[in-house]
Amino acid sequence: MRRVSNLYFAVVGSFAIALSACGGNPNAATASGTFNLQAGYANLVNMGLTTNVALSGTVVVNGNSTPFNGTGTLTFARAVSATFNNSAALAQTETISGTVTAAGQSAPFSSMQTDYYASNGGAVLGQSTTNEYDVVQSPFTYPTSVVGGSAGNLGTVSRYTDSSMGVSLGTTQISYAVSAPVDPAGPVSVQFTDKIYDTQNALIETDMTTCSLPSSSVLSFVSATAQTSSGTLSVTAQ
Repeated sequence: MRRVSNLYFAVVGSFAIALSACGGNPNAATASGTFNLQAGYANLVNMGLTTNVALSGTVVVNGNSTPFNGTGTLTFARAVSATFNNSAALAQTETISGTVTAAGQSAPFSSMQTDYYASNGGAVLGQSTTNEYDVVQSPFTYPTSVVGGSAGNLGTVSRYTDSSMGVSLGTTQISYAVSAPVDPAGPVSVQFTDKIYDTQNALIETDMTTCSLPSSSVLSFVSATAQTSSGTLSVTAQ
């Protein structure tokens, strides 16, 4: 559940002030080996990750769609004990901080979200930001054995404005697809797709996050994209 759109709106906010969030072909040939996606995510949650990223996309400035670019740092902090939806959990904070430039002007920005996992087994529970609280309807774990060509649905998320869960924002459908490595001994590419719907079941956003998964099960970030009616955003590891 890597909602890169949260970064997109952080970029929009930055320019509102200054000027006015793990891809490949899922039909590739099957890899010769198998890879443990659940172990890869467990390592990411327990070990954390920091990488420099390049940013690009479009943002509305004074009513016009304007391209922007920039650089930043993506950090997945090591998970800590927490509570989510009245249950014990592990909480991993994800932040991106940096600078973006559009229309010849630069602005700093920062974005933060927290992902929650069950403390007894690592099932995905949900996510929170300053303006959204997402709860997985049936907590899921990632597959322990995937190969190039593997794909499937992971779960459905109920979206709310806050932890009281009194106001619904809609749902998110989460899926994954695995591409075989170019080098038979290399890692597979895993693409996670979040399709985000409003309360009328209209698709309003598509987020895709691509990660690299080697046989050592140390998952690494490759890129992420968000596409909404307001514009697009790409985040790429450098």
